[in-house]
Amino acid sequence: MGFTHEPSNSEKIEWYTPPNIFNKLNFTFNLDVCSAGEGKDHVPARSRYTKEDDGLIQPWHGTVWCNPPYGKYTAKWLRLMAKHNDGIALVFARTGTKWWHEVVPTTSVVCFISGRLRFINGNDGRMGSSAGSDSVLLAWGGVATEVVLASKIGLCAKVIV
Repeated sequence: MGFTHEPSNSEKIEWYTPPNIFNKLNFTFNLDVCSAGEGKDHVPARSRYTKEDDGLIQPWHGTVWCNPPYGKYTAKWLRLMAKHNDGIALVFARTGTKWWHEVVPTTSVVCFISGRLRFINGNDGRMGSSAGSDSVLLAWGGVATEVVLASKIGLCAKVIV
């Protein structure tokens, strides 16, 4: 399954959400479903599922944070977020993909983050160079919607279908 953000040619690196995202969101989540593990990332969450727990098969509760593995499993995680309908996901803004057109209409808010993110290298804890694509926050449910809108993290729009 892996928790990489677009694999490189020669090595596998897990990339973690930069802390400035959580500073702007100013919110503690009930659950991080794709956690690197306690003390390894910057996600403010009361509980967490790691790769070993496999958040895809565990029960989700409360307002969820989901920065899923990027690549072929992104859609699977986002479908679960849509079903749970209470949380925020951070993904690349892949507006031309099938999953985008399937999942985004189920969200409450889409927020295109200003500037390219610099994810944290899970091997050494250092900030990497700019991501290879723009990022977006997807929000489901009232609490998540208000958190994202209040963050002023980028261009946010309520989704009307």
